[in-house]
Amino acid sequence: MKLHKRHTFVALLITVGLSLFAAATTAQEDMTVPDLSEPDEHMQQMSWFIGDWEVVSRYKQENGEWLEENVTSFNSYIIGGNVIFEHFIGPLFNEPFEAWSLRKYNVSSEEWEQRWVDNTAGGFANWTGTWDEAAKEFTGYANRSFNEDGSLKDVAVREVFFNIAEDSFQWRYEQTSDAGQNWEITWTLDYTRMTK
Repeated sequence: MKLHKRHTFVALLITVGLSLFAAATTAQEDMTVPDLSEPDEHMQQMSWFIGDWEVVSRYKQENGEWLEENVTSFNSYIIGGNVIFEHFIGPLFNEPFEAWSLRKYNVSSEEWEQRWVDNTAGGFANWTGTWDEAAKEFTGYANRSFNEDGSLKDVAVREVFFNIAEDSFQWRYEQTSDAGQNWEITWTLDYTRMTK
């Protein structure tokens, strides 16, 4: 008798579980996604960034030597092409590393904005940047690099994407300690598109 009750109880659990799964699936199918607005044309300024990339990372250490590592970056348009999602995976500085970021062109400010988050203790950052069509370069500044009046702080950082081609581009991270009179390159990334 006990065995029969146990089988009945298991059968009941399976039936309830399948019913809940079927209800959830039906609810998802009935959910309609609204028509999303077309992305602003400026979102195409960074179309070269989209793709799966093998990346050679070189970081300048305190002793002046460069540490070289291989990382990957997966970048795609999301939300109907209105946002660029980046998934960056290490190692980085000999430690396991993973980061996500969102980039979007802000029509109001006429600048690109980025929100970055990673697995490090202080792994949050906000960036603002612009695309230079003539130079075919993108330059972004960490928002913490600016004073309240919009001037550059003495100590500041920026990123520059350059040498942009169909299947490769480069990136450099620069630091200044004199409000931008001089910039020192402390980190570089060389991107090569993954072959399928």
